[in-house]
Parts: sequence; structure tokens; C-alpha cells
Amino acid sequence: MVQHTCWMNNDFKVLLRLFFDLCLIQKGPRDVPDSSVLLKFVFCLYFLAGSVLLSSSLTLSEALMQSFIETLLLGVFVYLLVNFFAVKNRFNQSITAVYGSGALMTIVSVPFIFWTASLVDNNSPTGVVGLIVFLIVCWSFIVMANIIRETIQKSFSVSLLLTFCYLYVSYQLITKVFPSEITQIN
Repeated sequence: MVQHTCWMNNDFKVLLRLFFDLCLIQKGPRDVPDSSVLLKFVFCLYFLAGSVLLSSSLTLSEALMQSFIETLLLGVFVYLLVNFFAVKNRFNQSITAVYGSGALMTIVSVPFIFWTASLVDNNSPTGVVGLIVFLIVCWSFIVMANIIRETIQKSFSVSLLLTFCYLYVSYQLITKVFPSEITQIN
């Protein structure tokens, strides 16, 4: 039993290092194992991390629903990309890389998001904390664009444009489904 636990700890460390390296753009989706079990795990992790992040400004049920929709939209986006660029064989590794690196970036950003939310609630300036959140968001765009670039074998600028298009379309779709949150912000 102890040996089995050590083996699982080593696998977890290897996977954490892999997703960390993806976030540092030292590895790409080709380095991710093509495993349906791993894909299911990172799907759930991405969904849960997104739910926690959204719960800083939404009710838990709204956060869960929006995170689930965004998680599905991201999967559909990557699926459409690999089909359009005729690289269907790269789907599992690519979406696993996107979900895994996205979950890691979200987990890193959660404390800063909650800190920023508390500053805003107290009418305090967000200053450095807001800048950190902005930099994490920008870096997550770059990481996702890099994964897309390696998946579809196109230039970084094309991949960055596709990433921004996905973010815009997903934002528009979510605001259509949840219009009340937008009216609260305005």
C-alpha cells in the first residue's frame, strides 16, 4: 500500500511538472499523455477551478453553471480547430494540455481574484493586486495560444487571434445565457 501511494505521488508530481512546464511554454501538447483518464481528470479540475474563481462574484449555482458551460465551450472550440485544420489525432493531447494548464493558471489566480474582489468591495484601489491579475490573464492567453499553435502548426499570431476569438465568442454566449450578471456589472 505504501509503495502504491508513493507511485501515485510521483505520477502526480510528474503531471504537475508537465502542466507547470506547459504554463512556462517549455513543453507542448505533444508532451501530454494521450489518456482519456487524464483528460477526464483535468476536465473536472478545470471545471472546479473555474467554479471557485467565478464564485468570487456569483452565487455558487451560477458559478457552477457558467464554469460548466465555459469548460464545454473550450472543448468544442479545440474540437472544431483540430477538425478544421485536419489534425483530429491531436485532440486528446491538446484539450488535456489546455484544461490542465488552464486549471493551474486559474488555481494560481484565485487568491488574487478574491483579494481584488475584497478591495473593490471596500472601495480600495486594487493597485499591484489588479496588475498581478491582469498579468496572469495575459499569460494564460499566451499559454493557450501556444498550445493552439503547436496543435494546428500555424504561426503564433494566428493562434493568438484564434484564442481571442474563442474568448470573445465564449463571453458573448455566456452573457446570452446569463444576462443578469451583465446588468449587475453595468
